[in-house]
Amino acid sequence: MALAVGMAAFSANDTCMKLVATRYPLGEVIVLRGLVTIVLVGAVLIGLGHFMALRAVRNPLVLGRTLLDGAAMLMFTSALVHMRIADLSAINLASPLIITALAVIVHREQVGWRRWSAIAVGFVGVLFVVKPTPTAFDVWALVGLGCAFAGASRDLMTRSVDPAIPAIVISFMAAVGATIVGLVLGLWEVWRPMAPADLGIVAISGVFLAIGNLLIVIAFRAGEVAVVAPFRYTLLIWAAIGGYLAFGEVPDGWAVLGAALIVGSGLYALHREVVRRRALAAPLRPAE
Repeated sequence: MALAVGMAAFSANDTCMKLVATRYPLGEVIVLRGLVTIVLVGAVLIGLGHFMALRAVRNPLVLGRTLLDGAAMLMFTSALVHMRIADLSAINLASPLIITALAVIVHREQVGWRRWSAIAVGFVGVLFVVKPTPTAFDVWALVGLGCAFAGASRDLMTRSVDPAIPAIVISFMAAVGATIVGLVLGLWEVWRPMAPADLGIVAISGVFLAIGNLLIVIAFRAGEVAVVAPFRYTLLIWAAIGGYLAFGEVPDGWAVLGAALIVGSGLYALHREVVRRRALAAPLRPAE
């Protein structure tokens, strides 16, 4: 339940960001939201007594993860302004499949033909959403796919981060990294004063983002991955609702089919991973 609510929070954040980022410079919006998130996540970090754990930010893996997270955020937010929220969310949900493929290269993990088949089907689904044809091609969909690869690389790097480093510290660094990315982007922008209503929307976006990050930590630390992870795909439902209510967005048939293939292949790949881990954990049968 925590992860499903977290996905709803992320979708609400995306909707708020798109409402404002279509009217103001993107870097300005990212920075203002980042400052709100830093304050909220920082307050939780201090409340949990992890302030001294901020020394871990000097860890190269934490810094590398922060850089990848900032890159993923920038690509996602840039594409968000130009794409339907549900379509972009569907492409981003290919990230778990990309992680499986990258794990073979980075960690030399063994991936059987079933999971490779699931990865292939998932990428077919991505093509249905991207529509790589001269008449329907959207370059921003490629930016969204780049976000999925950056996010997968970030999550793969997270596996190597010292477990002793509190998750809230990593979340705090993600907020800091996003804000720095916005500041760098702002060097090429002309910022404008925001209307009070738009400032309120940005603040609400930052609150939803902080809530989403916190609920993800709670979900994956309180439950088994096999039970919790499938709720990640509820993001598509929330994204479709947010896109329709705020912008009247209705995904076309190909996008819906592509999203279904991405979700189905992701769930099947997760199932095969659970089966593999159980087989490895099972005691060896005595020789007969």
